Amino acid sequence: MGLLNWKSANPTPEEIARWCRWLGWGGLVLQAMLGFIPLVVVVARIFRGQQIGRFGWGLWLAMACLLLLLFSIYWCFRYTRIAARLVLSDRRPSKPAVKRAIKLGLLSNLTITTLATLIALWQVSAMTLRLLSVPQGAAMVAPVGGVSVAAAALITPSNMITIYAMISTIAAGLVGLIVALLLIYLVGRHRISQDSF
Repeated sequence: MGLLNWKSANPTPEEIARWCRWLGWGGLVLQAMLGFIPLVVVVARIFRGQQIGRFGWGLWLAMACLLLLLFSIYWCFRYTRIAARLVLSDRRPSKPAVKRAIKLGLLSNLTITTLATLIALWQVSAMTLRLLSVPQGAAMVAPVGGVSVAAAALITPSNMITIYAMISTIAAGLVGLIVALLLIYLVGRHRISQDSF
């Protein structure tokens, strides 16, 4: 029975623990890597927003999304702790408790993915409207002494980094969703008892 044995009709608690450990650590590492850019972007926006004196609702949503992502990274670590308890027969949690923990991780990642998708759609829509405000065939000339188009029509590298950060957040949420769904599938295949392992 190797690590990749998905065909077991009734996985043992030890097999479920092995998968919880591998998927927990894998999800934690991938979400932390994908969450680094959004963290930098949101922190930079917060400090820049304090200087300007304005916080838009988009920034509040991004901060909420980032907090949920940090919670999800912690929750992947929690899966590894559940795995450690599943191996010990005297400290083994009940099957409903394990399912509740996994469902909480699933819900948090679903919220992350939804919020990040809404923010990304909002940002892309705003950039598209900026581009559409530029007349067809207009030349963009740098404001170094020549004619320039209104600054609001320009798409800056900061805009693109924000979009990249939202895509990274969506990807991190998808990683968490996949981890939680795989764990729910494994726990659901365990058939010895409805309420225990």
